[in-house]
Amino acid sequence: MDFTDFHFESPWVLLLAAVASLLVVGGLRWTERRRLEGLGQFAASNLLGQLIANYSSTRRLIKDLLLAGGIFCLIAAFSDPRWGVEVTQQKTATEDVVFVLDVSKSMLVSDMRPTRLARAKASIANFIKHKGSGNVGLVAFAGQAFLQCPLTRDYDAFFRTLDETDTNSIQVPGTDIGRALEEATLAFAANRNRKLVILITDGEDLEEGGIESAKQLGRKGLVVHTVGVGTASGGHISIISATGSVETLKDEKGEEVTSRLDEKTLSDIAGATGGRYVRLGQSGEGMESLRLAIQSGTDSASTSHRGIPREEWFLVVGLIFVIAESLITTRRPLTL
Repeated sequence: MDFTDFHFESPWVLLLAAVASLLVVGGLRWTERRRLEGLGQFAASNLLGQLIANYSSTRRLIKDLLLAGGIFCLIAAFSDPRWGVEVTQQKTATEDVVFVLDVSKSMLVSDMRPTRLARAKASIANFIKHKGSGNVGLVAFAGQAFLQCPLTRDYDAFFRTLDETDTNSIQVPGTDIGRALEEATLAFAANRNRKLVILITDGEDLEEGGIESAKQLGRKGLVVHTVGVGTASGGHISIISATGSVETLKDEKGEEVTSRLDEKTLSDIAGATGGRYVRLGQSGEGMESLRLAIQSGTDSASTSHRGIPREEWFLVVGLIFVIAESLITTRRPLTL
């Protein structure tokens, strides 16, 4: 059996199952102790040994453990255990696309003209103008993430929101890609459309949660494509000071901060969901190649990979434990 990507969709249920099974064992052991104490008070000490001569405390313990194990497995089945990979071929008419745009200070670097953010916004607008159909949405993120534009076919409204989105849109500093991807999943509607996330960033994931979040999205059948904005050599971050002058951002040591494109992180995020990584490029050619790839994918069968639900295994094992408990007696075989 293929145990690839063994995980639980709702791992908190396992904690509930463990608590319930421990309570069952504790309750049964306490009841057993009280029963023996009551029997000892009822019978004379010289008769007690004869009364429980063929009683097996070991068998009683085995019955209690089997019952607790059965309860654990039956409850754990609701945690949606999955392992193995299910590959399905499906044909979709259109797709819902949520753009996840980095608006942190590092997007002000001018290694792409005029800035990374301006170039990224222009490539998004060009993508939609040539796409021509389907719903689009926008999530902006820095140290926090917010849905700027819900999924819509009103492209004019989307473009207005995109134009207004800048580094002041998110007040929390930093770069949290994991939180941004989680916010993107909340934007999708429950329909049959193919669901895509396009992450546009320089890849500097300061919170380091992007890859793990991408794995969770992949398990749900969502595809994340990543677009790297910037260059490997990078550049300094220019900001507007309180006096209105342009200054270079510096760290705690007073040294100028250099922001570089992190292609490895972006490749890993895309790979975790079966997506594609492209470098944006000075003229946006990376985004255009991604658009063409997505468009050709909607004209032919697309492949999705999802973990295979395995709750029936836990249900079967749980029932076996419960049945075995009922078949075991606490009495030893009589010896002549």
